[in-house]
Amino acid sequence: MQQLSRRAALQSGLIVAGLAAAAGAGVTACGTGRGGPAGAESNGTARPGATLRFGGIGSASAVTTDPHGSIPSESDWARFGALYDVLTMPNTDGTVSPWLATSWSSEPDGLTHRFELRTDAVFSDGRPVRPADVLFSLGRIAGKATENGGRVGTYDAAASRVEGPSTLVLVTSSPDFSLARTLAGQCFVVPEGTESFQTPVGSGPFVLTSLQGTTAALGRNDRWWGERPQVNGLEVRGFADPQALAAAVTSGEIDVAANVSYAAARTAQSTGRLTVVRRPGAASYPLCMRVDLPPFDRVEVRQAIKLAVDRQALVEQVLLGYGSPSNDAPFPADPSYPADRPAPARDLAGARTLLAQAGLADGFDTVIRTTPAYPSMVIAATLLAQQLGEVGIRAQVREDPPEVYWSQVYTIEPLYMGYTTDALPIQHWASAVLLGTAAYNETSWRRPEFDQAFLAATANPDAQARTAALRALQEQVADDGGYVMWGLGDAVDVTSPAVQGLPAASGFARYFLSGVRLTQ
Repeated sequence: MQQLSRRAALQSGLIVAGLAAAAGAGVTACGTGRGGPAGAESNGTARPGATLRFGGIGSASAVTTDPHGSIPSESDWARFGALYDVLTMPNTDGTVSPWLATSWSSEPDGLTHRFELRTDAVFSDGRPVRPADVLFSLGRIAGKATENGGRVGTYDAAASRVEGPSTLVLVTSSPDFSLARTLAGQCFVVPEGTESFQTPVGSGPFVLTSLQGTTAALGRNDRWWGERPQVNGLEVRGFADPQALAAAVTSGEIDVAANVSYAAARTAQSTGRLTVVRRPGAASYPLCMRVDLPPFDRVEVRQAIKLAVDRQALVEQVLLGYGSPSNDAPFPADPSYPADRPAPARDLAGARTLLAQAGLADGFDTVIRTTPAYPSMVIAATLLAQQLGEVGIRAQVREDPPEVYWSQVYTIEPLYMGYTTDALPIQHWASAVLLGTAAYNETSWRRPEFDQAFLAATANPDAQARTAALRALQEQVADDGGYVMWGLGDAVDVTSPAVQGLPAASGFARYFLSGVRLTQ
């Protein structure tokens, strides 16, 4: 399940975190939403006139200024999170907070949704933020669905409309009682008619002063409707090399290194001089089997592989203990995730029996494709190959460069490593990578009856019944599908001790940096 890579398409929509919570029929959000997502408790005196130096993965060849298309770099996401407001904001606990939208509700059929907008938001050039600006932004994102992986999900741009001075009527192509969650952190709002972003105009807490390569300098936006940012400015830097990113925070060159490798996190923790911030269960490296290609088209083979895997060993050696074994259910961030379902225990005898039932008592030869795009993908493939060898599955590991992997291997080869982080609500994620109609059906799981059951579940206005039905579908994929979701890893940031109030949430909310401060 990759999320930060072929990703020219998928990442834009899938990096956002969270669960669907405040999006039942007739549910209305309340509160002002001022300030920002909850973060670590702040202690100490704020340093006056400070600039927060934030580092993330980013390549100079992939820098983008368009917030609505493909967003391939973490540094781009951080810059956009500072420049632009969003419709709703995901919280640490998976609920949704008002942002530009102050409240929302859904009709009983789940197709029509009304969002009330705040009236005090203005763009950095002084223009008011209007419903027409939000509608334009949503439509532009929907129009770039092939680039951004369908970031706005089931949103129907043609049928949606402005209704009154502060009301939007958003229509979905199928029932989506989680629309407020789907859009949380997804809709970067720009003025109506904007097509050039070289001099960006947003309504977020910061404004851009310069962009040189992967380094952006931003100053505080005094027109912003929210609470005054805790720092005067931001410096957002992109690092093509994860080791250089970790070295920069260790040397004091930057204040925050986002999403570092587990080895870097362990090293930083051992120094006692740096702070390690963990976001549990935010990343995984599944083994993906295409269920339409032999021998993985045999359910016995897929189940044998799931039994042959030593999940605890993988957590210890791949995740270095920053995570826990998982149970093959594909959507751990959704309320329907069967968290009480235990991870399968390793059973080599059972795996051999299943292979024999599939007519493969002597095992078989195969290749696990992987890439160094993320360090854990290679080591995970290597250890999986060793473990599968113990039941007669003779797997070679083939490593491909990222520029080849996500275009010529991902979703194409019979057996390959995936990567997912900060998963979306199940309605969006499944439509992107699991349903028969998905553009990036990662395991070629195409079951018309499954798709029908999924649509029936998401159309149910009863949140409890909807969750139960979706749980049953998750368990079906865990039992018979092509994912070996062997572990859930933490996403890890490393910061200087002076950094206080870094958002603890996963996904987009962690890029909302106005509440972060630097202490004396």
